[in-house]
Amino acid sequence: MGRPLKIAKAQAVLTITDTTAATDYVTVTENLTTLGVIAGMPFVVATTVGGLTANTTYWVLTVIDDNNFTASATDLSANTTRTPVALSDTSGGSVSASVGVVDAYFNNPLGGAGFPATNANTYGVVGGNTAIIGSQVLPRVAIGISGTGNIYSSTASALVYGAGTDFANTVSTGSAIQAVDEYGTTTNLGFATATFGYVSVAVANTVVSGNVIGTTGNALTLAVNQPVSFSANLGTLVTGTTYFVNSTPNAAAFTVSATLGGAPKVMTAATGTPDALQDSITLTANALATITGVGQNYVYADDEAGFILRQKGKTKYLVQGGTTGLVAQCYTANVANTALTPNTMNILSTDAASGTAYVSSVNDYNSEIFPTQVAAGSLSVGTLYTIYSSGTTDWSVCGAASNMTGVTFLATAAGTGTGTAVVNSVNPDVIATFNTAYAANTYEGQPNPIVVIASA
Repeated sequence: MGRPLKIAKAQAVLTITDTTAATDYVTVTENLTTLGVIAGMPFVVATTVGGLTANTTYWVLTVIDDNNFTASATDLSANTTRTPVALSDTSGGSVSASVGVVDAYFNNPLGGAGFPATNANTYGVVGGNTAIIGSQVLPRVAIGISGTGNIYSSTASALVYGAGTDFANTVSTGSAIQAVDEYGTTTNLGFATATFGYVSVAVANTVVSGNVIGTTGNALTLAVNQPVSFSANLGTLVTGTTYFVNSTPNAAAFTVSATLGGAPKVMTAATGTPDALQDSITLTANALATITGVGQNYVYADDEAGFILRQKGKTKYLVQGGTTGLVAQCYTANVANTALTPNTMNILSTDAASGTAYVSSVNDYNSEIFPTQVAAGSLSVGTLYTIYSSGTTDWSVCGAASNMTGVTFLATAAGTGTGTAVVNSVNPDVIATFNTAYAANTYEGQPNPIVVIASA
């Protein structure tokens, strides 16, 4: 996968609620001791508050107690008098302050350095906690959650039925439903509509003989060959046990079997009026697989904003959901948010050629998006270069096989003309910036499209 991405990290992300002029105290919600915040740590506030200016680096001067500290305008080695930043009175605020931020910016060769950015061409973090100050790549993630019970489906129906499930308290509108067989193989069944939960049919209070269960509710609303359970014992039927609807001869009667496709279960005289319950999900389209027999386990997922914790492969990342807080490995997918299936993610971007697109992978954060160029005429013979901009240069004279951008060659002459090259050790083949998008081969001879990634 090449070199791993640099993921932004911070010692802590604090929430400033108050600043006090009389003491120069900064008050935060979080426990400073628990988070390991100590004197000398740099921090940056996201919004100007109480004398602290946004996007300016300050240092923790003194930790007063678990929720209060003073700030220094310089590194403590330069503040020998331990003079705090003079603050004004503010209260009831909610300003984010990132402490001890690392790997939060890549500063390109156009100038500017340090944190925060000092020029418009400094790029934001890839991943990281979304509360950390700065532009960040915000993927949309769908982290799979293992459901309870087993499910049954048919490719002829948009309904998925459950045994021992509780769809009403797990899935929601738009949830992606995925079956998991005994070998761990997953099958995407579809996406839930707004209809999910139990179909309930009231049972008649007396069964005299045979296998027919009388109802006062409409038995025809029960699906044949699908699981059913009962809210209370009724004769030989035990609450909490999964049975299967065997037949529904009319609205006032149905039969059940102990196994799918088995013989109707013989009833005994019984009294009581339990409910027959079938748990189901209605999909937006017919299920993509048939699940019969003992049913299968299932996984469901809802898309949510998230962030990257770690790169695991070229298209695989360890991500965390911003709403659920769940962490899982997810693969990038070229689909819209609502089409994400369990353990997939997308990264929204645009480029000049295709407009809205989804990034399949994000390159190494050490890559140089605008590397230092060497003009034709200044090439060093014997050095390995890559053509960056062909210009009017005849690169074949310099040792290249052709004049195309991206061609690597060992320089045999200094060259002439308006073309430029980069030393072969840099990596200009990058897909992501936070600036204007340019089509391939139209901006400084870039061989690939430069895209703009949607960010915080």
